[in-house]
Amino acid sequence: MKFFSRKCRSVALAVLTAGAMVFTAGCGSGGAPADAGGSVADPGEGGGPAWQTVVDAANKEGQVVLYSNSDGVNAAFEAAWAKAYPGIKLVVSKYASGELTTKLDAEKGGGVVGADVITVSTKPWLDANLNSLVAPTGPALGKYWGGSRYVYGDGRYVLVAATPLGAGVNTEQLAKLGNPPVTTYKDLLQPQFKGALGIVPGTGAPAAEQWWFYAAKEMGGDSAVGRLADLQPRLYTVPATLATDLASGEVAVGAYNVKGTIDALAAKGAPIKFVTLEPVISTPVTAAVVGWAKNPNAAQVFQNWLLSPGGQIALNGSGSLLTPLELPALGSVPSTMRSIPTGATVVDGVLTPEQKTWVTDLWKSKLRLG
Repeated sequence: MKFFSRKCRSVALAVLTAGAMVFTAGCGSGGAPADAGGSVADPGEGGGPAWQTVVDAANKEGQVVLYSNSDGVNAAFEAAWAKAYPGIKLVVSKYASGELTTKLDAEKGGGVVGADVITVSTKPWLDANLNSLVAPTGPALGKYWGGSRYVYGDGRYVLVAATPLGAGVNTEQLAKLGNPPVTTYKDLLQPQFKGALGIVPGTGAPAAEQWWFYAAKEMGGDSAVGRLADLQPRLYTVPATLATDLASGEVAVGAYNVKGTIDALAAKGAPIKFVTLEPVISTPVTAAVVGWAKNPNAAQVFQNWLLSPGGQIALNGSGSLLTPLELPALGSVPSTMRSIPTGATVVDGVLTPEQKTWVTDLWKSKLRLG
């Protein structure tokens, strides 16, 4: 596999910033000089003249609008896209999961100009709206994702990353409690954490409720939910708020948390760290092109990039998110980058009857949610 042009390989990777590749002047992963006003198809990806026509049309459109609920779509990610396709501006709007799908529902039926591409974690919405999604036309899907179990609807949506949810710990507060270990799901139930534990119960978010369903099994089964409730955990709506209180010492341990959010606060000096609980239970980051896109060619170019090594490294290179692809298939990657491990669970947000009953009769009941 040839990911870089020969010239780019000779000057290779110059700087690695939060999982995004930054190349020396004159080399862009899209195959165009960095100072060019447009971009060309990467010859290493294939696609031929027909794909170049799409890239040319995308440059004429001049922008692509992404709606996302993923922490992986950040400033470093946007910078990597700008390097790859300097002629196509990436406009990002971030939404919570439920807010995002509500907005998409309003757009798809009303002719409202909005998203071109989306990254969402809500598989039920994607399945229900499959006919409103457009399959990729670029070469990356066939080249890198052939046979992948993470491609759905003939490519109309693809799992492009998994967000491993784990625990955040405040090291100073943990020391005051005698430094009890936090490495497994069962460790969350230690009596020392009574009044010092924060949780995001994920109420109303099926993927998050599934996460707790599987986490509870690792904690010891249904009885673990009662033991968790006995610890009188503080309840939070979103991981970001929990992470802030964790950083300030309001709680000693928080679950679930997102690695990127914890790492960002730690970089600012907060005495906190992220712990990956084993086995890994992740939520999905799923990408699709919407059928009402105002910039349909730019949407195709973006989706193709996201499915290619350049996009996968930009999104998953820091290790905060996991790539569904095997690393050797991506060529040269950052040392921090990880694939979804064998034995990991990636929840899909489609609650089974058993899980629905568990959420209603056990999870919500024991924690007195709603």
